Amino acid sequence: MTDRRLRILVVNLGRRGGVTQYGWLMTKALAEHADIAVVRSAFAENRDRYTMLGCPQLEVPTFNSVVGLLLSFLAVPRFVRIWRFAHGFAPDVIYYPGGHAWKPLLDLLLPRSAATVITVHDPQLHSGEDSVAWRMLDWVNKRRASGYVLLNQSHRAGFSARHGLDPARVVVIPHGVVDDYTAEASDVESIASLTGMSSAEAGKYVLFVGRILPYKGVDTLLEAYGMLATEKAGPLVIAGSGELSSDARQRLRALAGRPVRFLNSWLTDVQVAMLVAGARFVVLPYRSATQSGVVPFASAYGVPAIASATDGLAEQVVDRQTGWLFPPDDAASLRDLLAEAYAISDEKYEVLSAECREYALKNWGWDELSLRLVRFCESLLS
Repeated sequence: MTDRRLRILVVNLGRRGGVTQYGWLMTKALAEHADIAVVRSAFAENRDRYTMLGCPQLEVPTFNSVVGLLLSFLAVPRFVRIWRFAHGFAPDVIYYPGGHAWKPLLDLLLPRSAATVITVHDPQLHSGEDSVAWRMLDWVNKRRASGYVLLNQSHRAGFSARHGLDPARVVVIPHGVVDDYTAEASDVESIASLTGMSSAEAGKYVLFVGRILPYKGVDTLLEAYGMLATEKAGPLVIAGSGELSSDARQRLRALAGRPVRFLNSWLTDVQVAMLVAGARFVVLPYRSATQSGVVPFASAYGVPAIASATDGLAEQVVDRQTGWLFPPDDAASLRDLLAEAYAISDEKYEVLSAECREYALKNWGWDELSLRLVRFCESLLS
C-alpha cells in the first residue's frame, strides 16, 4: 500500500437491531481514518444519522419480510445502482459490518479487485437458530471474504479451524460502546412512565433488555428471581421483542404481585438507552454468547452487569470489578447475585459504577477499534 488513505466501501444493509447500530458506529469512526463510501438500507431505523457523514452514500430499498426478500432479487435496477456506485468509488476494501441475505449476489457485483472483510457477530449459531434457512444464510455470509472480524478471542481458533483459514485472516476487535444515545437518556419520570413503575422504583431495577430468544436464558432469570425471598427482591424489568418459552411464561405468571415488569415489544434505540440509563444493574443470563452490545452500552452509563460466564461475556465482564459472573444455567448462583445486587450499598455501587466507565473508556472506544480495523485491512492488502 502507498501512504494514501484506504478507500473502504461500507455495505450496511440492516434495518434495525444491534448489528445495524454496530454498523453505524463503526462506519462513523472509520470516516476518521479512511476514505469511505456507504451503501445502506432505506429502511434502517438510524438512517437519518448518516447525514452527518461527508462521504458518498447510496440509499437503497431492501425488504421487510420473507416475501419481500425473495422479490428483492428481481429488482434489477437497484442492483445496477449499487454496481455503478461501487465501481465509481473504486474501493480498496469492501466492508460488511454484519451479514446480509444479499451478500452472495453482491459478491458477484462489487469490484473483485477489492478485499472483502466481514464482521462475524456469531461464529457459531445459537440454539433456536440452527434451522436449514439459518445455516444456509450463515454459510453464504461467511464465504468469499478476504478477512474476518470476530468480537471475542474465545472463538478465534475454532472459527479459523472450522473454515480452514489462515489465522492471519481473522482478527478480534471487540464490540464498542453504543454511545449515540447517551444525551437522550431521559429522567426518572419518563423511565417510570415507560416501565409502569413508580418513580421510587426507577433507578433501582435489574434489567434484561434485548430480543427474547431461547439461548438468552430468560427462563433461568425468572426461576432465580422466583427463588428470592420477597423482602430481598427489588424491581425486575424484562424488555424486548420475542416469545417467552412455556416454562418462562408459567414462571412469570407465578410472580404476579411481585415488582416485575415485562415489556414485550420492539424497543427504539432511545427507549433502550432510557432503560439502561435508569437501571441499577443489567443481567445477561445467556446459555451461550459470542458477545453482547448490552455490556459496553451499560458500562458507558456506569451500570454494572450480572452475566453468565460464557464465551464472550466472560471477556467483557471483569468479575467483582465491573460486575459479576455466574455459571450458565445456574439459577441458584444467579439468585445469590441478584440478592447481593439488590442489597448493595450506595458506596460500593459507586465504586463498581466508576470501574465500569473507566473500563469502557479504555477498552471500547470506537476511534481505537476502527483504527485496528483499518490496520487489519491494510495487512490483508499488503
